[in-house]
Amino acid sequence: MRKYLIVLLTFVLFVTPVYASTNTNTRTDDNLRVPDKVDLNVANRSAIMSTPSVDATEKVYDFADLFTDDEEQKLYDQAKNFIDKYNMDFAIVTISENNKASEVEYSDDFYDYNDFDVNGLLFLIDMDNRQIYMSTAGSAIRMYTDARIDYLMDNVYQYMTDKEYYEGTSKYITLLGDLAAKGVPTGSESFVSTGTIFLYSLIASAVITLIVMIILVKKNKLVSKANEAKAYLNKDSVKVDVVEERLVSTHTTKTRIESSSSGGSSTHSGSSGISHGGGGHGF
Repeated sequence: MRKYLIVLLTFVLFVTPVYASTNTNTRTDDNLRVPDKVDLNVANRSAIMSTPSVDATEKVYDFADLFTDDEEQKLYDQAKNFIDKYNMDFAIVTISENNKASEVEYSDDFYDYNDFDVNGLLFLIDMDNRQIYMSTAGSAIRMYTDARIDYLMDNVYQYMTDKEYYEGTSKYITLLGDLAAKGVPTGSESFVSTGTIFLYSLIASAVITLIVMIILVKKNKLVSKANEAKAYLNKDSVKVDVVEERLVSTHTTKTRIESSSSGGSSTHSGSSGISHGGGGHGF
């Protein structure tokens, strides 16, 4: 019996696929565990040692424990589908404590000092600083311009405020794919988010309702003078239709229109010396 238990345990540990993990490897002075793309120097040694070393194939690193096991598996599947379809690497990281100077530094270092592809991006949920941030590298910098990053953050941050971490991250990946399917932008882009469309629809409905009420009131015949306003109306001749507008989303969004001169991606260099684009939003 004991033999069978050992075999079963071995199968679970080494054969069952891993969808997400908080396992980290130890970096040492003799083995910093960094990919070949990184140029080692005295300046970035400290940044390397303070960055978790992970298995880059796992893609979901839920250090803040924001997702259930089932949610981690679903996010892993979404991430893998995105990677396979658009040929860009992708990682999701959540942290409860940030040992770096900012969410920008943490995201860039995590991506650079682990074995992710030169082309890809990372999505960080930083519970310490209450920030979400995406870091882009290689071809992902051109794919996700400043305007596109603003659009993504505007459509996701409210989920984090509402503690709907899985829903927000899942939607983020979906929107990533929608934008990648459009290809690298060749000029300026205008984005109208779902919340803005809803607001326009709400205003239009209110205006139409007001116009209908004014027309109906004007058709009413005044029967006599009276001191009260309601007496001027024939209640049998006026029918008011009540239109109920129900708020289906509380997500705060904005519309950004960029000219061709202001398009493109802002970049910076991480501690590794590798160029990154990116942007974020508080929640």
